[in-house]
Amino acid sequence: MNSYERMTRFLRGEETDRLPFMPILMRFCARHTGTKYRDFILSPEEHCRSNIACANAFASDWVNVMSDPYGELEAYGASIEYPEDSLPLDKIILFQEIRDLARLPRLDMGAHPRLRGRLEELRIFRRDLGGSQVICGWIEGPLAEYCDLRSLANACYDLYDHPAEMAAAMEIIHANARDFATLQVEAGANMIGIGDAACSQIGPEFYLQYGFPYEKKLVEHIHGLGALAKLHICGNTSAILPDMIKTGADIVDVDHLVKNMSPYPELLGPHQVFCGNLDPVRVLQNGTTQAIIQEARAARRQTKGRLILSGGCEITPDTPPENLSALAGCCRLAGF
Repeated sequence: MNSYERMTRFLRGEETDRLPFMPILMRFCARHTGTKYRDFILSPEEHCRSNIACANAFASDWVNVMSDPYGELEAYGASIEYPEDSLPLDKIILFQEIRDLARLPRLDMGAHPRLRGRLEELRIFRRDLGGSQVICGWIEGPLAEYCDLRSLANACYDLYDHPAEMAAAMEIIHANARDFATLQVEAGANMIGIGDAACSQIGPEFYLQYGFPYEKKLVEHIHGLGALAKLHICGNTSAILPDMIKTGADIVDVDHLVKNMSPYPELLGPHQVFCGNLDPVRVLQNGTTQAIIQEARAARRQTKGRLILSGGCEITPDTPPENLSALAGCCRLAGF
């Protein structure tokens, strides 16, 4: 059973040969394969080589285009620095004044190297893997992108002081995200992830106004393209998790700060599952094999088995490879 078949059967509630495994590997991936992080971000060939090598090494059921949140931001006009072997740096607020949002553009995806690079990654994945693997594209959720454009601090003021300007900008950001999702599916993605981390910082009321509606429309658009949708919001999402499920995303990521997932499985639709939620540092980086197995079992019990195993967020670059292998091994444990 290949990874794509395993994932789709699991989503349908059908029997699989093992549990799916979907760790978020970015800096870990680059370090494990000896890839400079600037190359991991900017070279489609190096990004794909590194992803495929780690998927094979750790029996991961996906490859993806994830590396940093700045690709779309650079397309909007930000100047991003790319250190040789560290995370990229965004040193300015691109839209410092609220009036600057009036010049927020509809993006020409083909005009920006970072966006073209993401599409090229998907074409390489499709060429090298065919239909055997989950190939996940990625878009920034509209609120997360708004916060990148304005900064989180300014965005939080805008929620109260500039709702009309914010709403108009969100519509443009959402339209660009739709376009980019479409191009990524056409390039080879059979799943699109939506990363909307800022939504865990604004409270349930604002989430229902500025997060949920746009995410739901994006999920519906992705499904209309024939692809699966994955929703990732970092942080403690306990208060908004019921609404995250209502977006209709096939896979709803749950971070480790959600301490108990037991109240939520009954809210899932027939073809929805969770993904997570082991602590990437305490458990996966610093824990023992036995602790990893215990935490994985607890997460699976809390979700009544409707869980793809993963860390709650990115696997840290300092995670021992044997610890990641231990988590992957949980997927094959008899009676797990």
